[in-house]
Amino acid sequence: MCVCRVCVCVCSGVMDVCVCVEPPAGLLADECSCHCCFEVLLEPTTLPCGHSFCRHCLASCWASGLPTHCPECRAAWQGLPRVNILLRDAVEKLFPADVSRRRQAVRSDPWLQQVLQAFEKRLERHTHTHTTAPVNPPRINIREFYSGVLTALSCVAMVLLVYRALSADSSHETLLSKPLRRWSTDDVTLWVEHLGVWTNQYKEIFHREQIDGRSLSALSDEDLSAAPFMIQNQAHRRIILEELHKLQQLRVTLNLWEYKELYPGKTVFLLVGLRSCPRLTLLYLYLLDYHHTFLPFLDTACPAQTPLDWPGWHQWAEFLVMYFLLPHQLLAAFAWHWVSAHYWTAGVVIAHATLLSVLDISFYWTLWTRGEMRTLPQRLWLHVLAVMFNSSPLVLVWPLLPLFIINIEIYTQLYISPFLTAALVKNTLLPTDAQQRP
Repeated sequence: MCVCRVCVCVCSGVMDVCVCVEPPAGLLADECSCHCCFEVLLEPTTLPCGHSFCRHCLASCWASGLPTHCPECRAAWQGLPRVNILLRDAVEKLFPADVSRRRQAVRSDPWLQQVLQAFEKRLERHTHTHTTAPVNPPRINIREFYSGVLTALSCVAMVLLVYRALSADSSHETLLSKPLRRWSTDDVTLWVEHLGVWTNQYKEIFHREQIDGRSLSALSDEDLSAAPFMIQNQAHRRIILEELHKLQQLRVTLNLWEYKELYPGKTVFLLVGLRSCPRLTLLYLYLLDYHHTFLPFLDTACPAQTPLDWPGWHQWAEFLVMYFLLPHQLLAAFAWHWVSAHYWTAGVVIAHATLLSVLDISFYWTLWTRGEMRTLPQRLWLHVLAVMFNSSPLVLVWPLLPLFIINIEIYTQLYISPFLTAALVKNTLLPTDAQQRP
C-alpha cells in the first residue's frame, strides 16, 4: 500500500509503474504557501508576474482599496486573474486536510464570500469593457475633485460678488421687500418719492422731520393736514394714506436674495442651522423672530388658501406635520415658490433639501432596525452640543468679519455643501465592502 503523498505514474510500455516520490521540504514551505496569509494555498491564483496567492487573499487586498498590484513584487496587473489549476490540484493532493479546513472557513465567513463575489463581478466587467485600457489606469481622488470644484465655484462667487458690489443700487423693489417697521428715514423718503412727481414738494418735509417706518405707520389724515406736513390737497393725502394702508396690509415674503440683502449675517445662520438642526432652528425663529422671518417663511412654505392676517389652522397643520416628519422639505417648498425668479439656485436648494431628508430618514430607520430608539434623546442632545461648540468661535468673531467674507460663506453653504451631502448620502446608502466588514 502506498503511503507517500504523491504518486507519479510512469508508462513503461506494457505496464504502468507507480513511482512514489516524497516531496522535498522546500516545496512545502515555498511553492505551497500563500505569502499573504502564510498558510496553505486555497484556490491559488497566479498573477502575470508569476506569484501565486489564495484567491480570497487577493480579493481582500483588492477590496481594502489597494491598487491592482502584486502584494509581493508590486507589479501591476489587469483583468481577472485565473485559478492555477495545476497548482491547485497539486496542493489539494499534498494537503487535503488543510485545504478542506481552509475551504470550510472561507465558506463560513459571509464577508469573504461577499468580497469574492464583488471581486469576480468587478474584474470581469473591467475585462470586457476596458480591454484596451492602460495597465494601471489613474484612480480618481475624491478629495482632489471636491477641492477643484470648491476652487472653481469660489472664483465664480468672487467674480459675482465684485460685480454686485460695483453695480449695487438702492431700488424701490428692495424697499418694498423690507418690513415697514424697519424702514429708515431714507427709506420713507424714497417711498414718498416713488409715489409720483407731485410728491417732490413733500419728501423734504418727511426727511427733515426724521419720519421712519414706525412714525409713518402712525400717521393719519389729521396729521398730514396739520403742521409740519401741511398737505392741503385732499387728493394727495388720500393717495398717501391708501398706499400706506397697502403697506400695512402687505405681509412681506422675501426670497433668498432679498433676505440676504437685508440680513446677511442672519442668512448664514439660517443656512447652517437649517442644514444641521432644522427643527431647533425653526423653533428659535418661532420664539425670537416670529414676524420678520418665521411668519413669511410659513406663508411661503405652507401658503393659505385664502388671504388671512394670521396663519390658519390648515397652515399650522401642514407645517407641524412637515416639521416633525420631514423638516428639510419645508425648505424645498419655500424654494419652489421662487423657482421662476431664481431657477438654478432654487433647484440646488431643493436638491440639497432632498438629500438631507434622505439622511434624516436613514438615521431614524437605522435606529429603529437596531432597536436603539431609546437613545434618540441623548443622540440629539449630543448633536446640538456639537453644533453649538463648533459654531461658537464663529459667533464670537462674526461682528468683526467684513461683508465680503460673509458673502463667501453664504455662497459656500449654498453651492458647496450639496456636494458634501451627496457624498455622505452615497457612503450611507452604498457603503464599501471595507465599511461593511464587522
